[in-house]
Parts: sequence; structure tokens; C-alpha cells
Amino acid sequence: MNHLFFMNKVSLGNRFERCYKEIKDICEKHCLQYEIIATESIKELELATDKCKQYENTVYYAVGGDGTFQALVNAVDLKSNVFQYLPYGSGNNAYITFYNRPFDLERDILCTDTFKADLGQANGEYFITMFGLALDAHIGRNLSKFRRRYLSGKGKYYASIFYTLLFDSKPVKVRMNVDGVIEDKVSSFISITNGPTTGGQTPISPHSCAFDGKLNALLSEKLGLVGALRMFSKVKSGMHLHEPGATHFLFEKLTFESDDKLMYEIDGEIHFANKIDINVCPNAITLKG
Repeated sequence: MNHLFFMNKVSLGNRFERCYKEIKDICEKHCLQYEIIATESIKELELATDKCKQYENTVYYAVGGDGTFQALVNAVDLKSNVFQYLPYGSGNNAYITFYNRPFDLERDILCTDTFKADLGQANGEYFITMFGLALDAHIGRNLSKFRRRYLSGKGKYYASIFYTLLFDSKPVKVRMNVDGVIEDKVSSFISITNGPTTGGQTPISPHSCAFDGKLNALLSEKLGLVGALRMFSKVKSGMHLHEPGATHFLFEKLTFESDDKLMYEIDGEIHFANKIDINVCPNAITLKG
């Protein structure tokens, strides 16, 4: 079996050398056939995976954060390959989405069992854990302002929340079609999840599951600063789901349309569109574990 490790040097930062050595030592200790591929952009990753199409019986490892895993999943044929996520990033929500256990590098490289899980898709692009619109998308975009600060993943996420609420918060007007039911909405916060956590391992959708053939939507009507702070203060307990104006539901297909260009986030990457088609892809990915 070929073990291909794709390491994102940007997201790993000063952790790159340590991660590289740990992976190399385990592979050589167990005489594995492996290659470690370091990239600094999505384009580099795509070019590297294109060169790897010649390999058969291969496991593709994403080493870094959720964005690295999302980029790898979109660059490689899902039907004929196996994937594994080694969570060396700051958020690592994808690991929580798929694995109900602590991370162990040696165990996760050596395991041979596989299982299937769901993915989300937005305008044809796969997402691993989450899609965000309105406040949720702006929080994701503003995270870049805090990446080099000495904060934990959760600390950076909450710093971005406060910054966004103060300087960059604007509700969106959309026409929403959920499994054929159409409704006009004005919403300050829209989060679509394939797993229980979003940025900084925040349990925004504690009941969301990557094995039920559904995606989970959480929407909140127009929020002022006080209402938004109250909602986020209740996330840890799960009581934010019962806030006035909050709705959450499961779905298979959902469309947002707007006269305005919508900014949305998928697994930390920012996109823009007037129409966004979102759907679940049941059992779309085969994972080691």
C-alpha cells in the first residue's frame, strides 16, 4: 500500500518540521511505502495529486487543518481512493466529525479498517464539516486577522466572533428552498454542518452527524449585538438552539438565492455567488479508521 502524506506548510507553520519527522519515523519503523509531499497552496496540492494518479492501492493523508483536508478531497477521485486526516491544524473539526476518539498518529497510520461517511457539497464543491453564510461566513473570513496571534484555536475563533460583531456584521436577504419548500428569509447567522463542531471546535450543531444522510442547518433571524452575544454565550450548553428566532432542521437539498452577491465559507475557504446549491452526498468518502 502507498501512503501519501500531503502537508500544508502554511497551516502547519513552525510545526512542519516536527510533523514531518514524526510521520517519517513511524513509516520507516514499520517499513511502509510512503511519500511526504509538502505544498504551500491549493494549486500546488492539485498539481501534486495529479502526478499521483499513477499509484494504485493508495491512502491519501491530509496533514494540517480542515482546509487542507477539504482541498485534498476535492482534488482526488473519491470513488477509488481511501483518505485519512492527521489533525495538526488549529481547528481540526474534521477529526471530530469522523472519529469519536483522541488522535493517535501511529495508530491512525497503521490501521487497516475503513468506513464510509457523508460529505456536503456547495455549488459542486465538497465540504467536510461546514458551510457558513452571513455572520458565520464573516467570522470565518476574519479568522485570518488572528492566525498569527498567540491564541488557541478556540481563542482565535471567539476573537473573530467579537471582531465581526463589532465591525463586520450584516444580515442577508435570501430566498431559501429546502427540499422543495420555498421561503424568503432575512438572517444574521446561517450555519450548515456535516458534524457537531465548527471553528475552534465550537459545538454549534451538537446533534449533527456525518453518517445519517442529512445535513444540519442552523439559522437565526436578524440579531443585534446583545442578541448575538447572548446566543454565542449559550453555545457550550447547547441552549443557543432554543434562542428566540433560531431554527434548526435536517435536509438533503437546499438552495439560497439573492439579488446581492453572497459571501459564503466552506471549511475555512471563502467563495461568492448569487445562487448557492447545497446538498448532502451520502457515503461519499472512504476513510481509514
